[in-house]
Amino acid sequence: MTELREKRHLLASGALFTEGERAHCRSRPGPDASLAGLFAAKEAFVKALSSLGGGPAHTFPEVEVVHGPAGQPRLRLHGELAAWRREHRIDVELSISHTGDLAGAVVVLLARPADDGPAGSARDRRDTP
Repeated sequence: MTELREKRHLLASGALFTEGERAHCRSRPGPDASLAGLFAAKEAFVKALSSLGGGPAHTFPEVEVVHGPAGQPRLRLHGELAAWRREHRIDVELSISHTGDLAGAVVVLLARPADDGPAGSARDRRDTP
């Protein structure tokens, strides 16, 4: 979190977070901890994606952390990255944790079998809260 605090100019620039992500974090009791958790989630996604050989070029705001009705974090992908995920039939699971001055996240990419219905099925819409 210290690193993010030292780079306030990046936080407001839109280079790392969407306005929705920044608004969500401002509404939390520990906004810096929440931002650090979101950053960790984006980094975890990029690292998980690289284990598959990578996807299309993208920016951090195209990997958006949103929250479901019970507050559960989800990744919503945008642009070519979202199309790539649908085409490759990949589901994304996310867990975020933060405490004190540390934040971490785990992303698991799951390949759906070809007989799991067409791309665009209900499971594909799961990343929308």
